[in-house]
Amino acid sequence: MNEIRRSHLLGAVVTLAAALLTVRAQSPLGPTTQTAGILQDYIYGFSPVAMEATRSILTAVPDNTTLPGIAPINQFGYRTTLADPQEQLIIRPNADTLYTSAWLDLDREPMILHVPDTAGRYYLMPMLDAYSNEFASIGARTTGTGVGNYAIVGPDWRGTLPASVSGVVYAPTNTVWIIGRTLVRGQADLQDAAAVTRQFLLIPLSAYLSFYQTGTYTPPTEVRVAPPNPDFAGLPVTNSPGFSKPEFFDVLAVYSLQNPPSRDEIGQASALVLDGFFHQAQLNSNIVKQANDAFTNELPSLGVNENGWILNTNGGNYGTDYLLRSTFTRFGFGTNIAEDAVYPSANTDITGTPLTGTKSYVIHFPPGQTPPAHGFWSITVYNQEGFLVPNPIQRYDVGSETGLTPNADGSIDIFVQNTPPATLDTNWLPTPTGPFELTLRVFWPDQSMLRGAWMPPAITPSIAALP
Repeated sequence: MNEIRRSHLLGAVVTLAAALLTVRAQSPLGPTTQTAGILQDYIYGFSPVAMEATRSILTAVPDNTTLPGIAPINQFGYRTTLADPQEQLIIRPNADTLYTSAWLDLDREPMILHVPDTAGRYYLMPMLDAYSNEFASIGARTTGTGVGNYAIVGPDWRGTLPASVSGVVYAPTNTVWIIGRTLVRGQADLQDAAAVTRQFLLIPLSAYLSFYQTGTYTPPTEVRVAPPNPDFAGLPVTNSPGFSKPEFFDVLAVYSLQNPPSRDEIGQASALVLDGFFHQAQLNSNIVKQANDAFTNELPSLGVNENGWILNTNGGNYGTDYLLRSTFTRFGFGTNIAEDAVYPSANTDITGTPLTGTKSYVIHFPPGQTPPAHGFWSITVYNQEGFLVPNPIQRYDVGSETGLTPNADGSIDIFVQNTPPATLDTNWLPTPTGPFELTLRVFWPDQSMLRGAWMPPAITPSIAALP
């Protein structure tokens, strides 16, 4: 970073420090706990820096047609294909929905989210604030599957909204990430699902009256492109070299200026941001390794461990638990709140032995005991880095929408193995030859799962695979 830019940034941060100290002095919460060191500063900043890096990459286009799934600020990027092994920007993508995502900047005016009548098709439009907390969602669970126009309002906007909006969502930060998901019922359904997703629109409030009268809106093209910082453009983004350089704290400081944390966090958060900025020279590979070790060590404590599956219902909204927030960013970026979706994961079988493609496994669901989903459910295979794995039939998950064949008694067996099973090919979930992990997705889970009354069955080595 050149000295002029550094000087300007320093001035901005000093201004931020003064403003935040004033707020803290006025806060009824009392003095802020001082940070323990650069490691705590780094853990705090991991999620917001990942958010900013991802935003920069996913908005670096002049329109929403140049690259699938990528669009300028305040526009939807539309995916017309399901995730595959080439998808490596974000850890653990799901392979049974079409993503319709957007990054919003609400600083100037609200945006209107238009959703079509999906004729009962499940969809979810979760909204994440600048710090990866899901603060609202539009979709089948919350608003149904009918047509609607929802105003998304930033924290500083003051004005009057049209009476015709279906509802109002108040965002806690001006930066918002919408990670829309629309169910695809197998490859034969892909074209119909894509047609639905193209009807999701984002309209600036200033253009909404025209849209409401005509039913049409064309987002701007030839938008000025801000190239992403090459130090923050890795695959996945959290593996970028910038996450190991002092400039990590420069990005964090600027991002915090643009997106102040909530009032109940501002004292602690500002102390961590400022401490990291002024001591960023201490950031080195050892600190980064300690942070990644902390994320890995946090994994087993994320939730209930039963039958080898770890189920956490605290994802998606983290408060001041910055280690939990960063751990989800590292291993499951963009996680929803439990009411929208839960993600039990496993990397060992029922005996505690790591899963490997050199063995075959069976997941047995007794009659009537498949995952209790009001939306849908699926089980996906990932490698140890959290990416989908190539296989000869290009099947990356199985579940409620993939045509599983039940046994005579109504139970269902899923065969998790590297080679095809002798029977019931429809129930085969292909694995790599080496280590792998499983994630069970349950969209719109029933209360029985949220209460812990239902847990996934064990992953059992098949008899043929036992020594």
